Amino acid sequence: MKSRLLLILTLIIFNAQGQRPDKNKQLAEATNLIFTNPEKSVQISKDVLQRAEDYPTKIIALSKLVNAQMVLGDISQVIINCNKGITMSTENEDRINQIRFLSMLGNQYQQIDMMADAKRNLDKAENLINSGQLPKDLLFIQGNVYNVKGIVFKSELNCEYAIKYFDKALAVYDLLRDEDVMQTNRMLIKIQKAQCLEALGKSTEAEILYTDVLESKNIGLGYNRDFAALGLINIDLKNKKIDAAGKLLRSIKSNNLLKYDAELNALYFQSMAQYYYLRKEYEQYIYYFNKFNQSLLIIDKSKKEMIQKLINDINADYVEKSRKNWIMDLSVIALIVSIFTALVIFLYRFSKKNVNS
Repeated sequence: MKSRLLLILTLIIFNAQGQRPDKNKQLAEATNLIFTNPEKSVQISKDVLQRAEDYPTKIIALSKLVNAQMVLGDISQVIINCNKGITMSTENEDRINQIRFLSMLGNQYQQIDMMADAKRNLDKAENLINSGQLPKDLLFIQGNVYNVKGIVFKSELNCEYAIKYFDKALAVYDLLRDEDVMQTNRMLIKIQKAQCLEALGKSTEAEILYTDVLESKNIGLGYNRDFAALGLINIDLKNKKIDAAGKLLRSIKSNNLLKYDAELNALYFQSMAQYYYLRKEYEQYIYYFNKFNQSLLIIDKSKKEMIQKLINDINADYVEKSRKNWIMDLSVIALIVSIFTALVIFLYRFSKKNVNS
């Protein structure tokens, strides 16, 4: 679910509103290719960023680059480039883009369970939001910050605080135009909030939200409906409503769950194991329980690989910066030596001329 939230909730930070129109044809092309050909979008954005001389073009090109890398799931590069965006926007006193990149950075750290880093960046984004009123067409940024912060608290099992932030996000989204993407965001937040309510033992309230999501006709939800279905299944199993749970389980197309979301896949196997345990079909129970444990190992391995890639990419970025700085330092030293040498020669010739005269 985290990856889906990333695509729907945070891509609109850069794409939906608040950005000036893409006057640069290459940037317009990069935008159009973000979902259909993110690799090419990355290359175009890098080319524009490298050649750009003015700040507005640079910051827009960087945002397109981050978008495309996010679609590719390249979390380490998104983190590196978000930090660059924060630096650029801070130097140019651009509060809106500071909030955008800080929010995105917090989201990325949350996905790899680096919660302290996630909170630190989200707190900075929230403080910037509170420092001055945002224009109405940029309120969605505020909603996104609240939502991602809620997800962080939820990941830390602090559901009471998480629900407060989910409610704050919903209140902001209610002020915005009733566009499809906003409706999708509301539904996604309701899933997160319902999971927290369920964890707090408020199953009746959670069931209402899950049902609301399942009955929604919003096509943007995609496979996230299965999260709501699994939430209802979990409630039914707790209440020993085995037939109702079984009917919902059969409605889930399980073949592609791992492809879409490893966490969703694990939750499905967990529900199947619980279902067969209550039916006293222990052979099937053991089969799905083992599948559930294997899924957890896959998730853990994936997160460790992401963190290691982040470390490697940060080191590579540092080495490249050091190399460029070394070349620049060497050039400066060479220039100083050349000037000094020319000055010495001039003074020598000048003094020699004076002696001869």
